[in-house]
Amino acid sequence: MRKRYLLMLFSLLIIVLASTSFAWQGRMGGMGDPYGLISDESDYLIHPAKIARGEGVRFYGDYRFTYTGVTDWEFYDVFDIPGDELRHNALVGTAFPLGPGRMGLFFQYDGMRGDYDGTDPYESIHLTSDFDEFALRLLYGLPIGGFNVGGEVQFAYCQEENEIFDYTYDLLSVWLNDNWIPEYLYPYDSRYWEALFKGSLERKIGPLDLEFTLRGGFIFGGDNEWYFEHHSPTTDVAWDLDGNVEGWRIGGDLWARYPLGDGLTLPVLVRVDYQTKTRDGAGPGSLDLAGDYFDYEHERKDLAIMAGGGVDKEFGKDTRIAAGIYYNYLQGRDKIVMFENGVLDYRWTFPDITEHRALLRIAGERRLSPVVVLRSGINGFYGWRRVEDTGHFFADGSHWGVGVSVGGTITLKRFTIEPFIAGGYQGLDLDEEDVVRNEWNIGGGFSVLFDL
Repeated sequence: MRKRYLLMLFSLLIIVLASTSFAWQGRMGGMGDPYGLISDESDYLIHPAKIARGEGVRFYGDYRFTYTGVTDWEFYDVFDIPGDELRHNALVGTAFPLGPGRMGLFFQYDGMRGDYDGTDPYESIHLTSDFDEFALRLLYGLPIGGFNVGGEVQFAYCQEENEIFDYTYDLLSVWLNDNWIPEYLYPYDSRYWEALFKGSLERKIGPLDLEFTLRGGFIFGGDNEWYFEHHSPTTDVAWDLDGNVEGWRIGGDLWARYPLGDGLTLPVLVRVDYQTKTRDGAGPGSLDLAGDYFDYEHERKDLAIMAGGGVDKEFGKDTRIAAGIYYNYLQGRDKIVMFENGVLDYRWTFPDITEHRALLRIAGERRLSPVVVLRSGINGFYGWRRVEDTGHFFADGSHWGVGVSVGGTITLKRFTIEPFIAGGYQGLDLDEEDVVRNEWNIGGGFSVLFDL
């Protein structure tokens, strides 16, 4: 079934590959999100300085839905927990002149619902993972001298919850939010606010167009809970730990576009992101743990670096094709420390993940008439991943994926709509199936733009 969907999407790609039309995020969605490869009006959501280029009052809307089917999710080749994930991403807002520059005001929602089940003759595991983020974004940009200067302030409210239910048939044991399945999910129930800031510059140096944005932020007003239960014919234990969520992030984007003439441009991008997030909690035990006191800290760190470039070629006024090759470095680590009655109970560092990834992006669009533009894109990557639990576990292997998207633009006077669909597949295989995760996804969405 997956092969049939991929063949259909590849066929559509061949039909529509190949306008210079500027539109909104649906344009990017229809080409596989080639940000930094093809210039677009929605780039000012990444580089706020670019909002200074616009004119008049414009209203925007964007919605995207993605279904992911996790067909295999295994660790140590002993337990498979497949499932599915539903993702919603929405954004509405406006941009308008204000003083010497332009302002943008946007409301954004991102959410995910994950549900996974695994069974064997001895055990049943049910995992759920939910995430919601509601954000208000304020952008402003203006020309100063030979620069466009911009900035963004964003405030977001986030809710995150992972829950683990484990039942063993032979021991008649029930576990809720077990702390011994970190290979899949870490249990927590967190709520917090996050403030994010951007400073952005855009400058032309001769024919070269340079765009640079530095961003950062921090978490505040955080609350975290870890509730745990275990029941069996011989044991009844529980604890309820309450604490905080803290963290910060920093990153930046440097984009450059150098036109060579005859519609040919060389785009280059460098992107760096670093984030750390810490959840903690403390509280008393209950049932058979009555009288004991527990406290813990769970720290997550992530580093991502991307660098590369490509070619962007216009064929007349109606056709464009672009292709880029990028290197992506990913590193992530979870570290958990727990104390019982002030004495170290366990210290766990897992997983320590390092991945070197090569990415290929191909995108194109063709104007069929003053009203209709068709576009499509293909993305592929191949990664070499290493996973390590300090002193206990080591694995390495491959991580690869491919995605195809098809979309279009319909323009009616001052109103534009951009529908798109997308699908893909990813596979992770470490140490001859000791660690496996395979998934396919399909989805779509649309953008609308109204120009006063």
